[in-house]
Formats: sequence, C-alpha cells, structure tokens
Amino acid sequence: MRPAVRFLILAVSGALLAFVTGLILAPTIFETPRFISSIGAVSAPVTVPDVIGLTRQDAQREIESASLVMAGQWSEYGPMESIGTVVRQDPPPGSMTPRGAPVSIFWNIGPLYRQYYPDSLIGMSAVQAEEKIADWQLYSIGRSWIPHPLFPEGTVVGVCPRQYDSLAVTVPVRLLVSTGWDGVPRFVGMTESAALDIASVNDLVLVIEERSTGDIVQDGMVLEQMTPAGTRYAPGDSVIVVVGRSDSQWGNW
Repeated sequence: MRPAVRFLILAVSGALLAFVTGLILAPTIFETPRFISSIGAVSAPVTVPDVIGLTRQDAQREIESASLVMAGQWSEYGPMESIGTVVRQDPPPGSMTPRGAPVSIFWNIGPLYRQYYPDSLIGMSAVQAEEKIADWQLYSIGRSWIPHPLFPEGTVVGVCPRQYDSLAVTVPVRLLVSTGWDGVPRFVGMTESAALDIASVNDLVLVIEERSTGDIVQDGMVLEQMTPAGTRYAPGDSVIVVVGRSDSQWGNW
C-alpha cells in the first residue's frame, strides 16, 4: 500500500474517533446553552384548565394563567340556575395543548323562554313597564302612541305580542301608550259605571237617557252620545248619553 493512501486512511479514522469522543464527553463538560433550553420550554405542552362553572372573566384569567389564549366566547341557551357561567369549553379540560394555543368557551345566557305577563303592564307608566320587561330579561323595541279617554298621557294601554305566561327572548315587546285625550271623551261602548267615572275625572256632568233594547249584551252600555268625542268643553259642562236597557231578563239572542 502506498504511503499516501495509508496516511489518508489514518487521518479519516482519527477524525471519526475524535468526533465520537466529542459527542460522548461534551454534555459532561459544557452546559446546554440557555436559548436551547428556552426553546424547549416554549414548545412543551400545557394542561388545559377546567373553567366550566366559572364566570367569563374568571375563565379568561384561568386560561391566561395557564399560558393559553382566550379565542372566543360563544353564548347558548341553558337552565336559569347556571346563567352567566361557562357550560362548555374547547379543548376539554385536562387535555394537553401547546403553550399559547387558543381556548374557546361557551357560556349560558339562560332559557330561551322567559316569563311574560302582558296584562300586568296595562295601566303602568311606559317607563315602569319597560323596567318590568327588562326584569323578565326580555327587550322592548319602542312605543306606539294613541289617544285614549281612559288613561292619562304616558300610560300603557296595550302590549304586543299578546301572549301569556312565556315569551322567547328573540321576540321583542312593543308598548301601546296613551297620549291622553283632548276634549269630550268617547263614551260610546263603555258601561254606564265606567262612563260616570270618566266623566267625573274629566270634570263633566253626565246626563243619562235610557233606550229600550232587546239585546241583553247592550244592557247598561252607552249606545250614543249627543256631544261628539273630542269636542272642546268647559269644566262642569253636561254631556247627554243614551244607555241601553234590556226589555227582559234574557233578551233576544
């Protein structure tokens, strides 16, 4: 074998032996560089905390303290007992995920249907009625206005929708509010007692004339008024109304 070839073989063998020896001895002699340790810590997975049952604010603090990121807050309907708290999360609690990964939470906004008693709002001021609607956790979309001889200005005379006991939170409530009444009230269609009360409130004297009727439904009801509704008047003026009187106990049906 030529001397040059022999020298080359020895040189390569020595280099390989030095490399292997360095791999074995280096960890015992030199410390691992800090930047390499940091990269390893960042890439290490973390445990997703259990935030079910917490408020959204507390859940966000727990997620961020675990070196994760709050990705989204989604609402869904659920029981009233757990309203305002987290009911689901993604990823689920206890799972392992990379540090800085997103976590989404789903919080309970309560049941779809809420208690709703529209008749109880009649006669309230519009402001009180809207507060009551808010107490039911429903929402009002405004007011419509109508002249009304029975209710003073700003008083609720009707509610829409007319549905009882419960209403979906997605359905808005609208109030029909009285603008009051200028001039002589409209007595036609009222009972005699109601007409007397309204006349007294408006400082009018009601003069009652009777008309025989065969319809028991019209018994005691104002059928006609001589002074048209809306006519201007002075306090103490008289208004003549015609009240129906049934001819018999049962009338003609």
